Amino acid sequence: MKNISVQVSQHDKYQVELKFICPIKEGKKVGDYYIELFFYLPRNLGVNAANYGTGDFYNDFYENIRFKTPSVDLSALAHPNHELWKRLQNRSSAKNDTEYGKLLKLFCSIAKSAMRDSENIIESVPQAQLPGLSKRFMEDIHSLVDQYRQCRKFAPAECLELFDLVDEFLSIASASYCCKLWKYIERSANAAEAADSAAEIVAFVKNESTIRAEKGYPSVPSSTGDNSELLYRESTLKKAMAGILFLKVETRRAGVVVENILLGVSAAIAMIFVTAISFLWQGFFLEEFSISFFIVWVIAYMFKDRIKSSLQILCLKYRNRYSYDFKQMIRDGLDNKIGICREGFRFCDEKDVPSEVNRKRNRHTLSRLENGSLDENIMVFRKRIDIFADPCRDIFREFDVDGIVDILRLNIRHWTYKMDNPSRSIYFSDGKEIKKTKALRDYHVNMVVRYGESRKDSNIERYRLVLCRSGIRKLEKIQ
Repeated sequence: MKNISVQVSQHDKYQVELKFICPIKEGKKVGDYYIELFFYLPRNLGVNAANYGTGDFYNDFYENIRFKTPSVDLSALAHPNHELWKRLQNRSSAKNDTEYGKLLKLFCSIAKSAMRDSENIIESVPQAQLPGLSKRFMEDIHSLVDQYRQCRKFAPAECLELFDLVDEFLSIASASYCCKLWKYIERSANAAEAADSAAEIVAFVKNESTIRAEKGYPSVPSSTGDNSELLYRESTLKKAMAGILFLKVETRRAGVVVENILLGVSAAIAMIFVTAISFLWQGFFLEEFSISFFIVWVIAYMFKDRIKSSLQILCLKYRNRYSYDFKQMIRDGLDNKIGICREGFRFCDEKDVPSEVNRKRNRHTLSRLENGSLDENIMVFRKRIDIFADPCRDIFREFDVDGIVDILRLNIRHWTYKMDNPSRSIYFSDGKEIKKTKALRDYHVNMVVRYGESRKDSNIERYRLVLCRSGIRKLEKIQ
């Protein structure tokens, strides 16, 4: 991995997810990356700086930072001679039970990613290769889960419970990716040639459910139950296993010193005004204190407060343009500092947006008419990430951890409050009679993502969020 990349997807009905992968480059002590999100909101959504402030945005905002899971080919991982099997079978490879537990979690994360990547590759290659690749995939899956279960006799007694939890999650994950592959085979043109693999998948998924039931794992699917326990355990185990790669983030306000200086300068300018007025009035019109002087002093003090308040608002506006709201220290599990993030949010005018971003937005006549020939409301989120490469490389020396993954999720529920009903009835003619049907009422929010490495060319991508009052209907990448 050489350059920062992004994956944009719909996480659920109300959340859009952006996953940025920032590389840890060889020979470079600090990786300096930036991320900018520009949201072009139609005016009829009623979302603007007056009713949707910085606090509202961060309440709707969620993020996680973790190491990129080491990339291992599934076939290589399933081979008995892979280094991970030797480490799982050799207790002395870990200094203590805690280290062995970390090894189990790391193995689980690597295995899950290997299965996911392998299945995705099968769906991306020409369908003529489907029978052979699906057969190889099932052989690797069988080998992986069987070899892991054979390692149980080598695990320390204190780690057996964790070992079984990893076994349960691997069983759930392997069955899930097998089912995904089965669905792809069923709708492919080469389904007949891959029939043997499809039958093997059905048998494997059934066998894994039986094994989980025999071992007393609660994550057994049922055709009559609500299966809530299965989803709960799958979600909990996924977070627990991936926790070995997650990083701690300490958040504090950024730009406090600059903000206080700007506010102090505003107060000083206002005080200079009222003092100058008092001296000028007394010098030109009065020799001593009088009622008229008292009135002038009160009026000057009133203007002094207004000047101070206006200057403070102006200063904070420009401070938000060039500074950040929060500064985050990124630390690993041993409390070593491995990076710094800075984040900022604001509304801005179209003229303040970089020209290349506005060109990517590419507003057409209809979108201008939708807003009454007015500009859209534009929200901007900025993030700068500094990664200290040397401490990162020291954490997982045995594996190729070559990047940091920054996961951002934004909940759009606040944007739906002033929307109309998600659908309405319309009528049309088929030539014989008038018929009634339903039309969906959509709102389009354009999102332009600009990201890259400092002092290098930017990458700019545009996405369209198709929304209704019920949530996100579609997420489209605009070429």
